[in-house]
Amino acid sequence: MRSEKAWYWLAAGVLALGLNGAYQDGQFGRAHFLANRASALIERASARSLHFVTMAEVLLGQKADFDRTEVALQKIQSKLVCERVSKAQRQLAMAQVRQQLVEANLQRKLGLAQMKMDKVRMITIDRANRFRSCSGFSKIGIEMPEIPNVDLSDLPDIQIPDVSVIGLTPRTDSDGPI
Repeated sequence: MRSEKAWYWLAAGVLALGLNGAYQDGQFGRAHFLANRASALIERASARSLHFVTMAEVLLGQKADFDRTEVALQKIQSKLVCERVSKAQRQLAMAQVRQQLVEANLQRKLGLAQMKMDKVRMITIDRANRFRSCSGFSKIGIEMPEIPNVDLSDLPDIQIPDVSVIGLTPRTDSDGPI
């Protein structure tokens, strides 16, 4: 019985953590909207209630204690301002994390493309070197200029297959004399 309760509470805790994380990441837009709306409603209600309390005190002939009510209103308003500032800081932190993830993903893709380009270069050099020692072929010198670094940050995502995947099938039907 106790172990079943423990598993229940563990599952409830994991669910609560997951929902909290999703809420903080902004995946529940409707919940954010409702929370902001409730905060604004509380702010308006506190301002109106302060106004009504002050009016009632004046109408009943009691000395209106403006200092006490003003301090209470300022406390509520300062709490709301702190809440808004902390929400803005969380949103800023989330935006920075998203930017870092995008930059890391871009660096990974750029490294992958560079690696595939190096592989193609190595295959080309290897194929050129195969025939270097053959006496029946003349030696050909190839000068490869330095390839400048190009900014590839605005390129779309593409899939580059490995060279070994590309099949080379000889053509059996010929259109010419050879």
